[in-house]
Amino acid sequence: MDNETILQIATGPVAALALCILAIYFVARWVATHLPKWVDRHLTQIDRMVDSHNEDRKVYKESLTEVNKTLVTLHGDVGELQVDVRKLRADIIRERAQMDPRSVRIDLNQ
Repeated sequence: MDNETILQIATGPVAALALCILAIYFVARWVATHLPKWVDRHLTQIDRMVDSHNEDRKVYKESLTEVNKTLVTLHGDVGELQVDVRKLRADIIRERAQMDPRSVRIDLNQ
């Protein structure tokens, strides 16, 4: 082989193909060594997100339970207040009726 043929092979399509194959090989080797680390980090991050979501869900359920208990307590208190208001209304109507029977026009069913 003469120098010109060697120069054409070194700078021509064969050299470009060899260079591409070497580049792909080294990039693939680099990715193969780093990819497991990246996947492990990603999976660890997903696990942390799921754990955080489960903790948030637990707190959310606890707060809903607490709100429900408070609502039941308030409903009982409101029921007692309604009874007291009806008694007060009846007392006021009776007092007005004793003073002036014509002034009483309030319905006891309200």
